[in-house]
Parts: sequence; structure tokens; C-alpha cells
Amino acid sequence: MQTVDFYCMKCKKSIRMSYCLCEDDRASVMNGIILRCHTRKCNRVVTLMKFTEGEVNLRTDDLGRCYI
Repeated sequence: MQTVDFYCMKCKKSIRMSYCLCEDDRASVMNGIILRCHTRKCNRVVTLMKFTEGEVNLRTDDLGRCYI
């Protein structure tokens, strides 16, 4: 299983949230979960709606970081 760490797309800092992929590209990922960037300069809030593991795989780089 691969672990993906979520990062803020705006400020490039860690959101301190990880997710283990189950290798099913059509499976929904944390539906309805609200992720908030915790840095002082950034006040970005993301709600994951209709987000699948296939989309997470497309956004993930070689180091296991997914920018949302």
C-alpha cells in the first residue's frame, strides 16, 4: 500500500494529513472531509467532494506528495 501526504497547493506546506491508497481508482477519498492549511500566511480551506483515488494518483509526485 502506498501512503500519500497532502500539501497545500497555494503555499506548498504540509496539511499534516496522510491517506493510504487501496489501489481502486474509482473509490471515493474522504468524501465530505474539510482540510485546512495551518500556516499563518495561508487561510485556504478545501472540501473533498467526489474526489477519487484515481485523481489522487494523478496529483501525486514521486515523493508521495499530493497538492490539493
